Amino acid sequence: MKIFIFFILISLPALAVDAFKIHMQERNVIVDSPNTVTSQYAVIIDNSSLSNIIGKFYAGNTDLKFVNVKAGQSKSVEFKNPGKEIVHFRPLAPAFQAIELVAGKKTYEIPPKQ
Repeated sequence: MKIFIFFILISLPALAVDAFKIHMQERNVIVDSPNTVTSQYAVIIDNSSLSNIIGKFYAGNTDLKFVNVKAGQSKSVEFKNPGKEIVHFRPLAPAFQAIELVAGKKTYEIPPKQ
């Protein structure tokens, strides 16, 4: 029994997944990025705006995942990026510029294009 519990405690860090956190606000977006990323992406979208957000994750010409986040709520999504292209999140409604998901940048902010 003690060996089983010890094995579980040792394996927990291996099961942890670093996630991108996208904070959607009315006029800007703040992204918290993990240090590294694999082909399996985990993203948490926090919608602090007053409108629902419909968006998609894509890499190159491949759509990876569509998502709908209600106003004032959060949603977590997971998907795989089968290629080597950089993954982007594009809010479709309300329209906003594409957000590049870059690992290792810690926290970065995207203002809307003028």
